[in-house]
Amino acid sequence: MTQVQDPFATMRPVELGKVEQELDNMWRDANAHLAATGAPAVSRNSVLTLVLYTTSRTYAGHLLEVVHTLSSQHPSRAVIVAADPKDEGDEIQAQIATFVNTDTNSYGEDIVLTAQSNAIKHLPGVVLPLIVSGLPAFLWWSGEPPWGSEMLESLIDGSDRLIVDIGEMTHIERSLGALENLMLRKAARCAISDTSWTAQAPWRDLVAQFFDSPAVLPYLSAAERVSVDFAAGEEDAQENSGQAYLFAGWLASRLGWKTQQTHARSMDANRQHTLRDTNGRAILLEVNPRYGVNQRNWWEPDIYATTFNAGQDAPPWVRPGALMSIHITARLEGKRATFTVAREQDLAHATTLCHIPDIAVPSQTIHLDSVGEREPISEQLRSLGHDSVYEEALTAAAQFVGTGKIR
Repeated sequence: MTQVQDPFATMRPVELGKVEQELDNMWRDANAHLAATGAPAVSRNSVLTLVLYTTSRTYAGHLLEVVHTLSSQHPSRAVIVAADPKDEGDEIQAQIATFVNTDTNSYGEDIVLTAQSNAIKHLPGVVLPLIVSGLPAFLWWSGEPPWGSEMLESLIDGSDRLIVDIGEMTHIERSLGALENLMLRKAARCAISDTSWTAQAPWRDLVAQFFDSPAVLPYLSAAERVSVDFAAGEEDAQENSGQAYLFAGWLASRLGWKTQQTHARSMDANRQHTLRDTNGRAILLEVNPRYGVNQRNWWEPDIYATTFNAGQDAPPWVRPGALMSIHITARLEGKRATFTVAREQDLAHATTLCHIPDIAVPSQTIHLDSVGEREPISEQLRSLGHDSVYEEALTAAAQFVGTGKIR
């Protein structure tokens, strides 16, 4: 059995007001040690500040490991906030550490802030001064943010990009509307991005490739039904349809489809929406859960790797609410065509299948993990600008669930 190490074991506790001073001291000590051994000095060359917020100290440890894997491409000052609203008290405690990435000979710094319930409201006053002036600042929020809170608003106002994951949220209808609201209100100050949106990029590519051929393209404007299936757990467990609605929002926003009507949830748990294209033609959208799929957050450690003997096969898994299949039906001049992208049983591959009268379209299979489905966070740190395609998809998705602003 593999023993799990405490990611905070080597960190140094410091007073809140002495974080910068102690980091300076640690940097000098590190280079003095290297000089004594004849090794080259390391450069304190952070290119960004990454503020990472979670409500669990355990999750903070997992996410800190992710930050370290990003250091070769994105040397950063990482401020990890673990704020558990169930931990009663008034304290905010700080720990710091430095590390050297031997691949790039660069210096990184970690600051972990653990906040008790009554101190959470004071976090902006502690976190914002730790953001390095003149460098891009990213706020990575793990879980569902406290929408409308002064603390969230302040941290967003101090950041250049807010990174969320719709797959980690529990109230999808509210979250989609709140995200769109933030996008509109903070457009001039802070861009918003979603790691689930980035993870489903191969699905968007595969669907778009169906219609690359001039002979097939006319069927796109003749679509009459779209079904999006997403991963769900047990039938009595809470579902996360966020990724499915983001994908449907992308398709609708690209093709100019507008929401007309939302039907109440039926007994078979289908969500049905009637859309209209630019000519007023109806398209039926269905968003369906696929029950019994093993799910976990992409940044959580593999329980089989840490609990069981090496060599034991781990069951396949996907991110919560991950896309399972896309099915588009079109009818052109009386000819019916179908376009399908479906996840394979191993959950790591997706295969396309297309049936069009008199036209042969070869199928293809891709390995989803190899194109970044599970760990898209690095891409979020490469850009400060707005992703207009994502923003338009988010607006459409919010309108589907009845919480978006109609424009």
